[in-house]
Amino acid sequence: MGLFGKIKSKEKAIVDDYEELDLSQYETEIGEKASMMIKVAEVAGLSEIPRIKKEIYDGNIIIADIGFLKHDRLTLDRILKDLKQLVDEINGDIVGLGEEYVVVTPSGVKVDRNKIRGSR
Repeated sequence: MGLFGKIKSKEKAIVDDYEELDLSQYETEIGEKASMMIKVAEVAGLSEIPRIKKEIYDGNIIIADIGFLKHDRLTLDRILKDLKQLVDEINGDIVGLGEEYVVVTPSGVKVDRNKIRGSR
């Protein structure tokens, strides 16, 4: 059997061993025991800020999708200013992930700005 034949047979074995997993059973177990949650918020305006603040005060981490506000720079600046003020008051952290996401953390949680990279 040539090299191509060996590669093709290995691919077939991997596909044959594939098994579908139902992850919902694991989500329920983790959610019941967790003291902190990571939640995703879609921020389209100022109306979402009170709920985000409540989640941060409750000790949860928020990943805020601010992509909807690209066209409204004034609202975006106000929201980011409010969130920055919040994390300063409670000793949390705020950091941007690209241009569309912001991570907001509660008291005692800091975001490391150094990226994890594999060995080269």
